[in-house]
Amino acid sequence: MRKSDFDFLVDLLSRQAGWNFSEREYFSIDKKISNFIREKGFASVEDLIAELKSGQKALISQVIETLSLADTRFFRDWFVFQQFERYVLPLVKETNRNIKKLRILSLGCSSGQEVYSIAIAVNKVIPYTDWQIDIIGTDLSSAAIAKAQRGVYDQFEIQNGLKAELMIDNFTFDGSGWKVNDNIKKMVEFRRYNLLDEATFKEEFDIIFCRNVLRFFLPSMQEQLCAKIHAMQIPGGILYIGKGEEIRGLTDFYGLVPGMSCAYQVKEVKNEVMPRQQEKSLPDTANDDMPHFVRPASLSNRRPLMSDVLRK
Repeated sequence: MRKSDFDFLVDLLSRQAGWNFSEREYFSIDKKISNFIREKGFASVEDLIAELKSGQKALISQVIETLSLADTRFFRDWFVFQQFERYVLPLVKETNRNIKKLRILSLGCSSGQEVYSIAIAVNKVIPYTDWQIDIIGTDLSSAAIAKAQRGVYDQFEIQNGLKAELMIDNFTFDGSGWKVNDNIKKMVEFRRYNLLDEATFKEEFDIIFCRNVLRFFLPSMQEQLCAKIHAMQIPGGILYIGKGEEIRGLTDFYGLVPGMSCAYQVKEVKNEVMPRQQEKSLPDTANDDMPHFVRPASLSNRRPLMSDVLRK
């Protein structure tokens, strides 16, 4: 692909989706466009660019969806999910013990591996039958959402991040691929959603995953998106971003959780969701293997800031 064609595609992504791709993404974009050309029957990149320049909205949308497909795998950054399962979920479970409700959002979920990883972790910590658990995954790509809804993965995809025990416990091989078991699949929902669009979620979320998404946006857009994501969360909600991501505007709304990797928490309490009641100590089983920086002395029946209960 010529540099002029690459520059045109980068500019298209910036104008249509607010993304800020650089020359570091050249090979990734070149590979995705080459596959698109082959699938759609274009003779060359030049022919595709010519059609895009004519302003065909349907084709532009297809190209943007193709370029939005992210590399993903189950339990990406294993240490993040270890902390999520061992420390964050037990604290949320205790905090929400009266309402027995948990809402998690995964933005830019691609083909579903992250969402199912979240559901598997939640299933180990919180009994689904006793709780209302809503795990929603969103992505710009219709193709990615369709694949996520099917919940079927080939041998390479299933082995990319999944340990054998988790694979056997949560998936079934049906001849065409590995299918997510029903007890996990019924915990999740997938929707096509562009982060630039108005949010239509009826309730706020306890935890939001937005990993390796915001870094592709222009810095000015990052600030706006941080504000939008913040508005989707409960007071004290947790936000996960990607390893090593530096996002403009993030610290205006969130503070890094002490001792946690990639986990941030809403700074200010927007309102009291539940009235303060008599405080109650965590059961010993919840404290046994918690390091000192996440061992709370007590938790109230409101939804507190994690900074109220985590100790450095």
